[in-house]
Parts: sequence; C-alpha cells; structure tokens
Amino acid sequence: MKKFIYVSLLSLIFASNIYAYKDMSKVSKRARDLNMRTKDYAFAMAIAGTFTGSMFGLFLWKAR
Repeated sequence: MKKFIYVSLLSLIFASNIYAYKDMSKVSKRARDLNMRTKDYAFAMAIAGTFTGSMFGLFLWKAR
C-alpha cells in the first residue's frame, strides 16, 4: 500500500511539472499583464514554487 501511495504521489508531482512546463508559454503574457519583466516574473514564480514545495515537504515529513 505504501508503495502505491509513493508511486501515485510521484506521478502527481511529475504530471504537475509537465503541466507547468507546458504553461510556461504564457509567462510573457502574464508578466506583461502584471507590468513586470519576464525575468522578474519567472524569478518570483520560482521563489513561490520553492516555498510551496518546501512547505509541502515539511507537511509530509510531519504527517509521516
């Protein structure tokens, strides 16, 4: 059962990463909508993703 949970969690992470990569084509449009440079927008999203991933990792560590 644990193996199934780990595989499904890994699949979910992999699928979300593929979706995020596919969605990167809209980055310049979203940056323009927010009156930001594309480089600054991508950097802000990288920081937000790192923070979110870290918090999710801490949650999994404590929930275990």
